[in-house]
Amino acid sequence: MTSTTEVEPPLGAPRWYTIRQTSLMTGLPESTLRYYESIGMIPPIARDPSSGHRSYNDGDIDLLLTVSCLSATGMSLENMKEYLANQSHGSERAGRQMELMAEQGRRLDTEIERLQAQRRYVEVKVRYWQHIRDHDEHGAAQILDQGSSIIEAARCSVVKKANMERPVEDKPAEGGRQS
Repeated sequence: MTSTTEVEPPLGAPRWYTIRQTSLMTGLPESTLRYYESIGMIPPIARDPSSGHRSYNDGDIDLLLTVSCLSATGMSLENMKEYLANQSHGSERAGRQMELMAEQGRRLDTEIERLQAQRRYVEVKVRYWQHIRDHDEHGAAQILDQGSSIIEAARCSVVKKANMERPVEDKPAEGGRQS
């Protein structure tokens, strides 16, 4: 007989997990698990009666894995909450679920384009620095000349992303400058 501190529950009995175990299983930091509960992203988590610590069950883990996947796509908290709320409504809200996911797909397409522009920028810079390392000033100048549109596209994608991530009140007014 082996000595272990973890006891297997009887067959069919619910399994309970600590916040640390849940964090490891879902890839979500413990602080994020607490935060998602505090904002109502997930329902209140059961508490261990003796310690008061959160005790997650298999259903909680399943829900949190869905949340983790949605979060990994960069979906906003608001859209994640709506998506989760709609799940229990089946075909009644299937159209909205499709809209939410299609919208997220478009955001990911934009992000992929931005990352591809940055990757092309890196490739141009690697070739440039190879010429510099090899004391080939003419080759380096050619790379910069040929890659100028790639460099400009990468710079624009960085600025565009920064502007998209800024809060609305920090953005300049349409057609004008910020005061």
